[in-house]
Amino acid sequence: MDNIQDTAFEPADALLNTTPVSTFAPLAIRLLKGVVYEEDTRLWADLIKIHELPLRHYFAQIGLVLIVNREEGLAYLRQPAIEEGAEAGAATPRLVARRSLTLDQSILCILLRESLEEYTITENGSREPVLNFRDLRDLVELFFKERPTHQRFLRDVKKTVEELRKMGFLEAITSLDNTLNEDDARYRVKRILKVFINADELGLLAEQIRNALP
Repeated sequence: MDNIQDTAFEPADALLNTTPVSTFAPLAIRLLKGVVYEEDTRLWADLIKIHELPLRHYFAQIGLVLIVNREEGLAYLRQPAIEEGAEAGAATPRLVARRSLTLDQSILCILLRESLEEYTITENGSREPVLNFRDLRDLVELFFKERPTHQRFLRDVKKTVEELRKMGFLEAITSLDNTLNEDDARYRVKRILKVFINADELGLLAEQIRNALP
């Protein structure tokens, strides 16, 4: 596999030298802002058919790795962890923020990740489940099963949903502010959560959190 990757990148230096940055600048800026999904057909086609190699080398120069997951239909940037013992002056400043979740955010992320695992692709080809606010509250109630802390979590679930939306794990289709009944607000669960929490980690993390709760 390593040989295949090396072969694929060999012509990229020459390609980068003849490819003006301006030709892929809009796509580079979009990747710096967040995940690119295949549903954004123009950007996705430009990425996988034209600009993938120049973008890989462009981002490598500033310490970023371009991850293109064709199976899931998404692309994003990752910044490798700083190696232990690296000199402080040699460390590259972080361009991609690390995710540090609160307990409430972690619980809801796990519940949403489980919904992605159970989801069956619909007839229209959607890979991502759509849940309303009532569905989200129900997931929380089932998770806690009347533990003493569940009422406190339910009070804060609206805030937690909004925080995950800002992180890019949820997409508001109809927001809480635009519905008469907040239970009718609808959200799409974004499949970048499959990258953030993989299938092998999912069950272990859920069990650890359940055991840690009072």
